[in-house]
Amino acid sequence: MRLLRRRRKNVGDSALTDAEIIAWSEEDPEIFSTIIDRHARRIHRHLARRFGVPAADELVAETFVAAFRLRNRFDITQSDARPWLDGLATDLANQHRAARQT
Repeated sequence: MRLLRRRRKNVGDSALTDAEIIAWSEEDPEIFSTIIDRHARRIHRHLARRFGVPAADELVAETFVAAFRLRNRFDITQSDARPWLDGLATDLANQHRAARQT
């Protein structure tokens, strides 16, 4: 229990890798919010350039809902979740673009 308390204190800083946080979120789902805090702004900037701010807002939300739902599929040997999150965001953006064209 002491280790859990110590780790909780470190969640907000860079002491834990994305992989550790995602793995830990299986036990404590609220911890996943750290992943959102770390990566949402960067993903939003990228999507806003491509689709505008309103669409980016929606796509970022969808990206993190999907990431949370699929977090058990994340390869925890990869310490950084950026490539995985970028892939999810790209897939959703492509679906968004396809829907707009029909």
